Amino acid sequence: MADEEIAGAEVAGYLIRRELENGDDEFWNPAEKWVSDPGDAELYEEEDEANAVADLLSENDPLVITVEEVLYDDGEEDDVNDGE
Repeated sequence: MADEEIAGAEVAGYLIRRELENGDDEFWNPAEKWVSDPGDAELYEEEDEANAVADLLSENDPLVITVEEVLYDDGEEDDVNDGE
């Protein structure tokens, strides 16, 4: 699914996300560890690589760690027939 278009958007990469007990999210950055801003996180090109890193991080962390798709929207509208 990594190369499929999803409602006018394409998968740009993958972030590793950790959900804190208070409901906030943190994102993985190898240089800074966990950061609150997803823009400061490591963007992985390959889902398999992101999953491998997430698995390693999960071994020593009781919190839920997941891999999330980052979608790139090219700003163009899809050609959808509105019944006109």
